[in-house]
Amino acid sequence: MMKKATAVLDFGTSKVLVLLAEESAYQKVTITSAGMAQYDGFMNGEWNAPGDVTDAIASAVEAAEKKVGAHIKEVYVGVPGEFVRVYVIESSVTLQGADPKVTSADVEKLQRQATEMLDRPTGVIIHRSPAWFKVDGGQKTLEPVDQKGSTLEGMIGFVLADQFFVNDVTERLRELNIEVKGFFSTSVGEAMQMIPFEERDHTAILVDVGYLSTEVMAVEGDALIWQKVLPVGGAHITLDLAYGLEKPFDMCEKIKRSYTFNAPKNTQIEVQGEEGPETFSGETVSMIVDARVDEILEMIDEAIKKSGIRLGNWSNIYFTGGGLMPMAGARVYAASKLSRNVREAATKTVKLKPAQIFASGSGLLELVYNTIEMEEQDESLLDRIKRIFRR
Repeated sequence: MMKKATAVLDFGTSKVLVLLAEESAYQKVTITSAGMAQYDGFMNGEWNAPGDVTDAIASAVEAAEKKVGAHIKEVYVGVPGEFVRVYVIESSVTLQGADPKVTSADVEKLQRQATEMLDRPTGVIIHRSPAWFKVDGGQKTLEPVDQKGSTLEGMIGFVLADQFFVNDVTERLRELNIEVKGFFSTSVGEAMQMIPFEERDHTAILVDVGYLSTEVMAVEGDALIWQKVLPVGGAHITLDLAYGLEKPFDMCEKIKRSYTFNAPKNTQIEVQGEEGPETFSGETVSMIVDARVDEILEMIDEAIKKSGIRLGNWSNIYFTGGGLMPMAGARVYAASKLSRNVREAATKTVKLKPAQIFASGSGLLELVYNTIEMEEQDESLLDRIKRIFRR
């Protein structure tokens, strides 16, 4: 049986993306349409061109609508890392009873207590999830229910959205006669989809190199426990090429996309210009590109070291985003510079290409569907209880 279509709105640093999907009994999520519009993005918690944001949203919505011949009246909105703050709270509760063991009520009590411990946070809580639980100081787990003991401890991660973003986007969508069904953390969606659970069981790092900025985040269990947004991205590589080669930005974007890391020095890069094909020395391009990428990787490495997050020798760093990973050889180059295992994060839901560009929208979509599913299960349980008491 096919369920109602769901639309998500994802704000990147250079594009607005709308994905429309349906859920069926045969396949969890099926993308039925995608609409995208370019815009000037955001930086330092503000829109770079506020007057153009609503038009970009409208264009992306219209493009998605045309492909399915239906109007989008409600959306779930992803909040990008630039507009969120991450908090982690450790809390504990005493287990009750003659032979105490953890119940679902104890887990909920601990999470509610952690929420109350947030010290006057600014923003709106859009995500709350556990990094781990322990019973009587034992091993970390995400499933403590039915374990016997006297004390349940836990670390809970919170993601709060800036009130400005929530109010601003809600009003812009109201102008377009579209209702906001909820706000979700794009970062959490990406991390939950792209990092395998067995690696999140410890601590894992996900790096999303976007167009204007790079988001570095740490995940443990089901929680985002740390996040840092760096003011560099793929556009800065292109700008360096435009300055160094004295060529138009659009041409330099093509050069960047044609570049291969660690290619032979005598390699030539040919791209189409306004007056025909032009050829550039691979060695010259390498000097420009590698210098900027080295800087980005150094900033990533420094941010992780200053975060206080402990990584084991086995820990992988996952990369995604359209700012770096579509470039040939980027993963191997990043691994050599960071002296760590680097893996390219893979999307599970979206078949659109290039996959890196749709990574955040894909993760957002899966997070929305998982949340809806859990809410429906909770509601079904409540309905069953009500029916019992009506008898």
